[in-house]
Amino acid sequence: MVSFPVKGIIFWQIKVDESLKLIDINQNKSLAVMQPYLFPYIGYFSLVQSSDIFVFYDDVNYIKQGWINRNRILINGAAHTFTIPLANGSSNELIINVKCSGFTRFRDKFLKQLKQAYAKSRNLDFGMAYVEKVLAYDGDSISELAAKSVTDFYNHIDQKKEFRFSSISFCESKGLERAERLIDMCKYVSANTYVNAIGGQELYSKEHFKQSGNINLKFLKPSLWPYQQPGQCDFIPGLSIIDVVMNNNIDEIKNLINRYELV
Repeated sequence: MVSFPVKGIIFWQIKVDESLKLIDINQNKSLAVMQPYLFPYIGYFSLVQSSDIFVFYDDVNYIKQGWINRNRILINGAAHTFTIPLANGSSNELIINVKCSGFTRFRDKFLKQLKQAYAKSRNLDFGMAYVEKVLAYDGDSISELAAKSVTDFYNHIDQKKEFRFSSISFCESKGLERAERLIDMCKYVSANTYVNAIGGQELYSKEHFKQSGNINLKFLKPSLWPYQQPGQCDFIPGLSIIDVVMNNNIDEIKNLINRYELV
């Protein structure tokens, strides 16, 4: 196993012998794939938790009005959307090619905004340390920055996970159809289970995954369990992981991201 840096992020990539690409039926290993999202909501981290290997799907098209360069935090009792400006945020661009624009200005303003919005949160210092580490990124790739918001989270709560970029580890399967590529990724790393977000039930068939690759297809249903948000009577679910980190200790955070169901 060898490590390689990506703009300050260390990923682990297993050297796979050609003879080992087929699934070992005696080994249980799961894979999950998702576009890199910026400080994503807790359900994204539940998807990471459900898998042995998590792949940032960065060589597919950018999604406008999605969650790759934006998310939501709590300001004055209401959900507020923050967005990192992009130089070329077009749906014709691959995520890996999309660049940030005016990032330094965004970072300075956003950090001040966070300190004010979460001033009464019990884990303000812990949460700010996490966000500041992510935003210390000195590149211009929104893909790398969004991925860093996930990998730094796991470093912050002291939990090890295996991450990969599809553009690096699975570039040979780029031309395959959507389901076939996911099946091929599973075969490549000897995973016999593929976990997809619950919204994929309309896209993927369990029978197809089983017949085409002997892969067990599971769908993850997250549980957005409530936690205390300062000044709130009614819990606002689905906010950025920033809100979770600001308002919970490490044990509580781990408990929250592990609340999900596989169907």
